[in-house]
Amino acid sequence: MHEPSQYDHIVLVSVDTLRSDAMSAHPKPLWPHTYRDVRPVRTTVLDTLAARGAYFPNMISAAPYTAASHGAIFTGRYPLHNGLHEFYNGSLQAPSVFTYGRDDGRRTVMKVDFPIILGKELGFTRDIDTYLIEKDDAFIDAVASADRTVALAHFGGVHVPYGFHNLTLGGDAYREKVAELEAGLPDELPFVDRLVETYRDPEDADLLMRYKRITTYLHREGAYDQLFQLYLDGVEHFLATRLEGFLDRLTERVAATGKRILLVLFADHGEEFDEQTNGHFNSMSEGVLRVPLIIVGDGIRPGTHEQRIRTVDIAPTVLDLAGVPVPATESFDGHSLARVARGETRLDADAPAVAESYNVELNDFIAFQERQLSGRPPGPLPHFLVGHAAYLGDRRVVRMARHYSDALQRARPYDSVRVERFDADGVPRAVPDDDGADLLAMLDDYRAALREPKQTTVTDEMRGQLRSLGYSV
Repeated sequence: MHEPSQYDHIVLVSVDTLRSDAMSAHPKPLWPHTYRDVRPVRTTVLDTLAARGAYFPNMISAAPYTAASHGAIFTGRYPLHNGLHEFYNGSLQAPSVFTYGRDDGRRTVMKVDFPIILGKELGFTRDIDTYLIEKDDAFIDAVASADRTVALAHFGGVHVPYGFHNLTLGGDAYREKVAELEAGLPDELPFVDRLVETYRDPEDADLLMRYKRITTYLHREGAYDQLFQLYLDGVEHFLATRLEGFLDRLTERVAATGKRILLVLFADHGEEFDEQTNGHFNSMSEGVLRVPLIIVGDGIRPGTHEQRIRTVDIAPTVLDLAGVPVPATESFDGHSLARVARGETRLDADAPAVAESYNVELNDFIAFQERQLSGRPPGPLPHFLVGHAAYLGDRRVVRMARHYSDALQRARPYDSVRVERFDADGVPRAVPDDDGADLLAMLDDYRAALREPKQTTVTDEMRGQLRSLGYSV
């Protein structure tokens, strides 16, 4: 017998591009081992949430880009199992938390900052009753005015341009930051992509391109510490100017209705800067793949759980905590952490995990998006495997199939395998004498989902059986 939910509202909050150790509350941050001339920033609102709820600082994302990562989060299934594994291709096919929530009689609400990515083109609006773009207060109204909901508030403010998202939200502070960063730089800055995640007017688009030219130049010059400080400063600015107020308004409005809320905050991927990575999209870096999860609500026991979990664990955990029924015929790749979040048991081991990156040639994607945004048929967008990683116990393997060069614009075939072991601080260290055979086997087993199914030969006996059931064959 299905028990009634103790939560009227399930509110998912996605902070796009927030790496786990950007939070001051992180028990074992990675970035101080990589960046030397960088200062930590204030992340009070996240640290307070982490202290109030079940905090998982070591969650591995299924993909280092927004679409595939969110698809895995919403469905509890790895990208190769849910229909959406490439950078910008396919469509989300598996049932999601919104599917199950709607079947449970709940209103489904989705507010996104990246409508071009998290929109109808990739199947994200399926099973959504109210879809909003960059409208934080309208999202709060939609949740507070409903009887019961499953809702997502997605924020792009930690993504480039760090801290601002766009001109409407960033205002004069955004204009001033771009001018400050441009001061002293050469007049001729490098080429940058013209890709966008949301709709922008000419001034907004120009500011974004100027910002991207700055970060591309700094990356070309090897100014990785400066870039990472820019990223952390953006985290601090976004939290103080947007997320903190949003969460205050949301909780106050819902509390005024007497309703109960389950708040689940997470990220889809992080950010990293090194010779091969300027951001995240092509990276298997631990700083990119390791993201936070915080669960807050009545009955959730505060505590930090440092063992490794996966983003595919979020959906089964949320549905279990909220008592939302899932048909017995459905299955997840992830596992429910509800008993851990309620303090009924503890994690006793690191979960095995996989992550993959599929991407495109940059110029191909630019041309594709320009055709799409102009209303023309965009045509095909060929993807390729960039790299993937597998985790087991205190080890992981990273196998790269492409090497980006020419300011990360071109990806050439590349074959590299690196096995690493996590030390006491959670830092991956190379293990040259380990061939990683068991880890590579995990990747090969996962990629079996890409293989074409074997064709079954239909015999006369099978045809006869089908005809007896009323089929015309």
